[in-house]
Amino acid sequence: MALLDLLTGVLRPDGSEPGMVLEPTADAAALAAAALNGGVVAINFPSFGDGRGHSLAVLLRERHGFKGEVRAVGYLIPDLAPFLLRSGFDTAEITDANDLDTWSGALTRIRHLYQPGFRNPQPLRRDAAKREAEGLNARLEEIGSLADRVTEVRRSVEGRIAFSTSLGLDDQAILNAIAESGADIDIFTLDTGRLFPEVLETVELSEIRYGLRIRLVAPAAAEVEDLVARDGVFGFRHAVENRKACCEVRKVRPLNRELQGARGWITGVRREHSEDRSEMPLAAWDDMRALLKVNPIADWSDQELTAYIADNDIPVNPLHARGFISIGCQPCTRAVQPGEHPRAGRWWWENEEKKECGLHMNPRREGKAA
Repeated sequence: MALLDLLTGVLRPDGSEPGMVLEPTADAAALAAAALNGGVVAINFPSFGDGRGHSLAVLLRERHGFKGEVRAVGYLIPDLAPFLLRSGFDTAEITDANDLDTWSGALTRIRHLYQPGFRNPQPLRRDAAKREAEGLNARLEEIGSLADRVTEVRRSVEGRIAFSTSLGLDDQAILNAIAESGADIDIFTLDTGRLFPEVLETVELSEIRYGLRIRLVAPAAAEVEDLVARDGVFGFRHAVENRKACCEVRKVRPLNRELQGARGWITGVRREHSEDRSEMPLAAWDDMRALLKVNPIADWSDQELTAYIADNDIPVNPLHARGFISIGCQPCTRAVQPGEHPRAGRWWWENEEKKECGLHMNPRREGKAA
């Protein structure tokens, strides 16, 4: 048996033995005795179809004011996880620790709740995750080496960590650190169908240099076809709404699909990129995607980035030498002229001050792109 913490979705070390084990037939006197006994109270689920244990947990909590650990034992399957948590259980004995990912996934699958319960697992998990993110952010601020920061992220996050790279200077620095640390990170780039050839060449050079696979993630073909049929091949230049729709289909949706099930997301966002990114933490909880978002070079200056790339002889996109600073899709990116803002070359035909594709949302500025 393995002991699953329903609040965090991770395995606990073997805990205290239950002081009492209640069967589904337990009456009010048995519940009162269990509450007075203290310690761990276990409630048995003898079969899949017997849900009386949920009612017993609620009664223990609400009627008898029990504050200790309530543990589910017996015939348990992952689908029960969110309901166990909502009815007041803290832990569950699962027969196979290899099922942890399935149990953890069940705890996050239900996003909206319409009925009252002893607990609403979403806010509880979110609050706990935010505290964990704040702790990781503080630890990363004390670490100088980028490779050591990546190592700390891998140590602190259980489950899959994804790194979405654009193959730009910032992301190439992080890729070098991932290779140096040897951390198990899932690396991918969004192949929108309109990338510069130089971007794909940089993918190949980087894979050869570091011996790491960079997956190419494409948008859904049907969604691209519908978009082009509606707006035209270059419809993104006719209206800001069209351009944002194009970014949504080619970048945002594929990213969201790839991040499903991930516990952490590493990005190359830096505070110097723009005003809206100026307060970007090194690590924060991403409410929208329900994962930990890590920006390990958020506090780096341009000078620090340039020096790191030179010192480590990191392969870079040749477009940078031609005045391309922020590189996106080929039809939407031009070289930046001397004195222009680094992102002036992105969607240059637009007059908006804040030009973003929607991939990054600043967790400290709700509703604003970052």
